[in-house]
Amino acid sequence: MLAIVEVKSRTSTYFGDPQSFVSKKQQRSLIVAADHFVSTNNLDVNVRFDIVSIVSQGKNIKLQITENAFYPF
Repeated sequence: MLAIVEVKSRTSTYFGDPQSFVSKKQQRSLIVAADHFVSTNNLDVNVRFDIVSIVSQGKNIKLQITENAFYPF
């Protein structure tokens, strides 16, 4: 399994959770990059796309990992 991880961080959730800011365009870019990496290295692996979101407010840090956050479309 090859995990491609997008990390998003914010200092608050006022405008929404960090993971909601991974746009379709960013998803497409990650999918294309992963496909290129797998093809170039002749790998026979499953690929999943995860998002790690971090909200840090002073010393308070909230970390959330979302496995299989999106799929190639």
